[in-house]
Amino acid sequence: MAEPLAFVLRPTTISDIIGQSHIINYHNGVISRMLKYNYASSLIFYGDPGVGKSSIARALANDLQIDYAIFNAEIDKKQDLENIIKQAGAVKRFIIIVEEVHRMNKDRQDILLQYLENGHLIMFACTTENPYFVINPALRSRANIIKLERITLEEMFTGLEKLIINKKLSLTITTDALTLICQLASGDLRIAINILELCLNLYPTEEITPVIVKNIAPSANLINFSAGDEHHDLKSALQKSIRGSDVDAALYYFARLLASGDYEALFRRMQIITYEDIGLANPAIAGHVKTAIDSFRQIGLPEGRIPLGLAIIEMCLSEKSNSAYLATEQAYEDVLNGKLYPIPHHLRDSSYASAGKLGNGIGYQYPHDFPNDYVSQQYLPKEMRGVVYYHPKLHSVYEKRINELYERFTKKTK
Repeated sequence: MAEPLAFVLRPTTISDIIGQSHIINYHNGVISRMLKYNYASSLIFYGDPGVGKSSIARALANDLQIDYAIFNAEIDKKQDLENIIKQAGAVKRFIIIVEEVHRMNKDRQDILLQYLENGHLIMFACTTENPYFVINPALRSRANIIKLERITLEEMFTGLEKLIINKKLSLTITTDALTLICQLASGDLRIAINILELCLNLYPTEEITPVIVKNIAPSANLINFSAGDEHHDLKSALQKSIRGSDVDAALYYFARLLASGDYEALFRRMQIITYEDIGLANPAIAGHVKTAIDSFRQIGLPEGRIPLGLAIIEMCLSEKSNSAYLATEQAYEDVLNGKLYPIPHHLRDSSYASAGKLGNGIGYQYPHDFPNDYVSQQYLPKEMRGVVYYHPKLHSVYEKRINELYERFTKKTK
């Protein structure tokens, strides 16, 4: 059985790495400088799948000419880790490459930590998840975090073209077809290599054209996965685009979230936006968004995206106000900060027979007994007198209108 193409093409030296020019360059690239000065320290490589985390770790160890072993935190056992540490004791410098480091439990981390302290054992760790969220601070503090960037289309095309020539692959492929492969891979080199492998094995005597590529890979790699930064970044980009009233950008990020399949995350964010960013400028939008979400659940795909898209556009085009959000946050913050004062007696529960003996309810004025159903009286605790949480934003038609109505019916009775 022939070896997988990904194994055949795996880089053995940093010069074979595709992309990551921000860390591989002799001006100020940290990896290039480590090689120049033959210096090694513990590193955490963090980035999307297929950007070269494991490949860089292995290639760097090779170029530094330091013995290394690989520990997969997801599947390897504690005994495997102890065996690697024992192996490291026989040489001056040793690198342990930890795959899926975010899955390393505390027991194994404690074993590793004591050997990282003296600098004899060097760790190259790899993770697709944000290390600031998923890696123990003690382990994280003993390594420099290096963020790997997604491989651009141009970098991937140049790199794959070079690999095809240097490895003498028996593959004839048009420029358009190779460009399409890079585009469909969306920065994940492994996906591009997998498509190339299918081309090699399924069309060994034919020139690879875009038509063949589309037969093999009809849709692009969506990149987004719920545990990764991309997922949270997409939700953030959607909210900021709607807040900024950019219809086209909002529809783009909406489409990416929808295509990822995590519908509930999309729905939660849409509802948050209606209350946080649109608020009193157009309170009816909350009902429209809820109706669109319910329609999606009833209709399903593909037609279900139509009401959702309509809601996204309406949210973008709506006037915006965060006055209600800001007022709510400030009031909640005051409570959490200990501003818990006695409730005025006239506002306390007076529904039971002996309430008057405690002074509860005495002096309360019933607003419906007054003109405009309003009477001026103190509602906040005396310690909070004069505090104002809600500050209207009068640029929006609706909020300006309700504020004018409020001022009109209160002014007549003050």
